[in-house]
Amino acid sequence: MNNEISYFTGNETLIDDIEELWIQLNQVHFEKSLDFKHRYKDFTFRQRKQSLFSRAGKGKLFIVIAYDRDKKIGYCVSSVVDNIGEIDSIYVKPNYRKQRIGSALVEKSLDWIHSRNDVTDVTIKVAAGNEEAFGFYAKYGFRPIFTELQKPKSQGGSRDDG
Repeated sequence: MNNEISYFTGNETLIDDIEELWIQLNQVHFEKSLDFKHRYKDFTFRQRKQSLFSRAGKGKLFIVIAYDRDKKIGYCVSSVVDNIGEIDSIYVKPNYRKQRIGSALVEKSLDWIHSRNDVTDVTIKVAAGNEEAFGFYAKYGFRPIFTELQKPKSQGGSRDDG
């Protein structure tokens, strides 16, 4: 590691550049998930790419990639859909955490989102099992608004827990 971190920004044309890092993020979600491992096990980058493109449309995606010299070490994808800005995906390699790289990625993404005059709200979704990220996002004003519960596919009938 060194202090030669640089950031490259662009639109949806950069999406394929984050594939390797996104796969690492998906693996983290798989490992942390208690009840929905199947969602991450079967989820491909191609599917994620398609969902981002269909949700946001051309010109409404913003991608920031962090580099240590020529090595990709982190990224953030943001979008704007129907006046809602969203940080859709963010990841920093473990060896580069606690060096403000994630902060730089979020700040650049929020700057882009807020530069759009039509944005009324900004959101981020945090996968179950990754709640420790709440503190990081709180530094940028994000607060939990609700918790969505879903019944895992593998779970049969109802449980009688009391």
